[in-house]
Amino acid sequence: MPKPQKIIVDLENRALQITWHDQHVSIYDFTALRRACPCAECQPWKEGIGEWGKSPEKVLRAVGELGAVSDVTPVGGYAIQFHWQDGHTFGIYDWDYLRELCPCADCTAQSQ
Repeated sequence: MPKPQKIIVDLENRALQITWHDQHVSIYDFTALRRACPCAECQPWKEGIGEWGKSPEKVLRAVGELGAVSDVTPVGGYAIQFHWQDGHTFGIYDWDYLRELCPCADCTAQSQ
């Protein structure tokens, strides 16, 4: 399991920066992280199941653009949890999932 060495929550730029144990740096936009929420409530959006899954536009309207995160808390030694501006707090983002979500060009190319 990848482990972070340093985590920076940049409220001004609405981003999360993680420096991993292998010195790789991942920078995540809050809106992208919110839309990738791994909780059971949000899974149907991503998997095309249910009413919202049929229309990507409904997902975008439901989540919208996030201006802020009210809090980020650690979950044990394996994850973090966001308290989003829209009131959603259910998703637990473990280190494996966050590393998979890394939006950098190298990681995106590897995942394809």
